[in-house]
Amino acid sequence: MDGTAVAMSKGEFAAHIGVSPGRVSQYIAEGQISGDAIEGVGRYAKIRAEVAKQQLRRFLDPSQRFGANGAAALGGGQAPAKAVPDQLPLSAERREPDRKAEPAPKLPQAPTDPTQDELAQLRLRRERIATEKAEREEMLEIGRYMLAEVARREMGRLAAEAFKMMEMGIGEMAKVMAAQFGIPQHDAQHALLKSFRTVRAKAAEDFRKRQADLAEHVEDDEDGAE
Repeated sequence: MDGTAVAMSKGEFAAHIGVSPGRVSQYIAEGQISGDAIEGVGRYAKIRAEVAKQQLRRFLDPSQRFGANGAAALGGGQAPAKAVPDQLPLSAERREPDRKAEPAPKLPQAPTDPTQDELAQLRLRRERIATEKAEREEMLEIGRYMLAEVARREMGRLAAEAFKMMEMGIGEMAKVMAAQFGIPQHDAQHALLKSFRTVRAKAAEDFRKRQADLAEHVEDDEDGAE
């Protein structure tokens, strides 16, 4: 098929210019054959030979353009100096399948800056502290945590309420004792109050000591709290 054909398949165009069909696909992928030189899309696309050859003349080095048939086609119909061989020449990559690509040279690593490392560690530490603080505040909101000062104050209030309720019951206890043992209710109530207040003072002192020994922060066992 000569170069005057309107369009060719990729294989026909490859044979026309003396290269492999894979090389034609490479030309298309690299944009060296594009636009008006291609008719259709995908695997059924056709190559407009004359337009494609004009594009390749602009992009390719003369020594890399085409095989023997391609040189004849580019020469405006002049006969090639040598007959076309039965087998088209293989590319350098296909002629040397065992050749291994040389590894790319490794770029030298930039020297590390100790100051930058310290700043990065500091930022990381601050972010961790901020995260832990946010978690504690969330626990406070949902009621899992409470401030130690608030806990002490609440415990003291509950203890005082308990003692108050017991003291209010002393009158009833004195009334029962007076009837049972035949003693004046006033005397029984006085004795009970005196004993109760002694016990209450000792309990209050023990409570204050336990509060003083209470740690400001208590480790939270999250697994055990679930």
